[in-house]
Amino acid sequence: MKTLFQLSCTPRVHRLRPKGFALVELLIVLAIFSAVLGVVFSSLDEGQHSSQISREEIEIHQNLQDVLSLMASELRAAGFPPESFYDVAYLQNPLTRKNLVAQGLVLIGPQEIRFQGDIDGDNTVDYVRYYLSGPSTPYSLNRFGGAIKPDGTLPGGSPQKLSDQVENLQFRFFNNSGLETSNLSEVVTIEIQLTLRTRHLDPLSRIYRTASESTRIHPLNL
Repeated sequence: MKTLFQLSCTPRVHRLRPKGFALVELLIVLAIFSAVLGVVFSSLDEGQHSSQISREEIEIHQNLQDVLSLMASELRAAGFPPESFYDVAYLQNPLTRKNLVAQGLVLIGPQEIRFQGDIDGDNTVDYVRYYLSGPSTPYSLNRFGGAIKPDGTLPGGSPQKLSDQVENLQFRFFNNSGLETSNLSEVVTIEIQLTLRTRHLDPLSRIYRTASESTRIHPLNL
């Protein structure tokens, strides 16, 4: 009896599973964690690009306003002052400076314009040229300008780059009847159409965002 009692009271030994993850389980967890991190970082990257594009869009709108304001302001002075501002005998005097009378428009084209006018009110006629450069979009919009020299020769120096994000620039010229013309002597109204674009693609639409505006100028001395 004693032996049977001792046997029945002998504690049973249970084999316990080792605690922790098995290798396969660990690999699965790591794969899921990596996928989640990939989605998170992708969303963050996309958000950063969207924020960058929004800032660029604000910049091109501001640049567009600045460029058009400058061009319109200078074009309004085209042809000023005319010959009627001076005595004919004074202008014919060999000693008279040759930079007192503005010729107005010198050259016109769909994407270029050259003109003369006292754009800064210093009683000296200036020469100004706006034109595009570059083989393809985005183009650069350049301005070359300066005071004409006393002997009538054009100013020297280098052009100023106003924007290197131009998608399109279009000059149009109209006569007194409102009809489009390419004849210098007939032009009384000048229309500028300008489109700028962002430097980077929109991450969602995969296209460039653009800003466009047009304005018409009526130089009083044309």
